[in-house]
Amino acid sequence: MTLAATLLLLAQPTLAAPVIGGQEEPGFPSVVSLGAEFGSSTVSMCSGNLITPRIVLTAAHCGEGIPESVIIKVGRAFFGSDIEAYEHAIGFDEYLSHPDYVELTGWQLGENDVGIAILSEDAPVQPTFVNTVELTDADLGRAIKSVGFGVHDAEAGSGSGIKRSADLTLDELREQFLVAYATDDGTTICSGDSGGPQFIDVDGVWVQAAVHSWADSECVHYSGSTRTDLTWEWVLEQVEAYHGSSDLCEINGWYDNEVCETLCDQPDPDCFPDTGDTGGGDSKAGGCSCAAGARAPSPALWGLALLTLGLGRRRSSAS
Repeated sequence: MTLAATLLLLAQPTLAAPVIGGQEEPGFPSVVSLGAEFGSSTVSMCSGNLITPRIVLTAAHCGEGIPESVIIKVGRAFFGSDIEAYEHAIGFDEYLSHPDYVELTGWQLGENDVGIAILSEDAPVQPTFVNTVELTDADLGRAIKSVGFGVHDAEAGSGSGIKRSADLTLDELREQFLVAYATDDGTTICSGDSGGPQFIDVDGVWVQAAVHSWADSECVHYSGSTRTDLTWEWVLEQVEAYHGSSDLCEINGWYDNEVCETLCDQPDPDCFPDTGDTGGGDSKAGGCSCAAGARAPSPALWGLALLTLGLGRRRSSAS
């Protein structure tokens, strides 16, 4: 059971040995490994992020070439920080790819690389918010955080199946993608991180802004993640079709949960302190999506080979 990794052999400059970097991530319980379990063996193939108790947002190419019946029969979402010592494993009832998904091929970066996996039971962890506000050049330079279960050593293809995070920067808005350059120490996303979330900080809350889609073939220069602000309409249609509502705060039980959620569609009662005054007031719940200062992006390295970030191998020990 493998996923096709599409290589674009556009150029092969001399490169130093890749260093993926990042750090093991004990947090972000909503981020899951998508793979399979065969007896005592677990396989991590892609990553995803829980956006409702039943729906995992991932990349469309993670299911490419795999019949839905196979995904439902053997597929699992692994919760925890290590798939070899996972905390929960949940199967799937359904897998859907965006109907307008176009795979990465040739000189084309692809389009609408988002999909959803519907779990067979409610997840035991809290979902996360998703960004629906269009990002602009004013957001360039903004800090972003990528989380996934991909390889730790691109050259050896080893270390997948352990949750890691990388602190990156939004360096370009490229068509449908958020583009992040690798950090000076070589930190970036790579194979197996596909479908994982790229977060932005909104008022102190980590909000998913993109889905990991591709990187240069040796994972040393840059990566692209499909923007949720441009693909959210279809995702929301699937959410409403399954849950009967498009309000994530209602679905996830975030209204009146003793936490003031300023990012909800409707004002959260928890944002209005009960002072015993029934005369009303003019307080309003609301959030401010404030962007970091923009900076000019450095020249893109679009001539390098690219790859989609799915992975079809058993997790091995991190190097």
